[in-house]
Amino acid sequence: MTDPVTAYDTAPDPYLEGEELMRTMKQLPLRERLLRWAALADRNTLNTPETDGKAIQSIRSAALKLARHDQAHGTAAGAMAPVAVTVDASLGVLRAYVRQEYAAWQQGGTR
Repeated sequence: MTDPVTAYDTAPDPYLEGEELMRTMKQLPLRERLLRWAALADRNTLNTPETDGKAIQSIRSAALKLARHDQAHGTAAGAMAPVAVTVDASLGVLRAYVRQEYAAWQQGGTR
């Protein structure tokens, strides 16, 4: 699994990223919007215990939306296939998928 430091090493500050997403949301391609929201949810819950259902639901929801989009459009870039991201997937699987896709996007792998 890609660690958060590697996946998000060039990502903007989470607060600034959230503001940018809110400001430009309608201009962004759907996949980029889903990907960046999922990465932001991951980053915002890194230190949240898995017992915090509300916080963890944000990453689960965002990762599922991204994976469903990728599966429907063939836009996944990493080794983990989007079909691995299910409603029953572990938090580790959800985070791994989002991180691999974000890292690939940052390197120009998918757009």
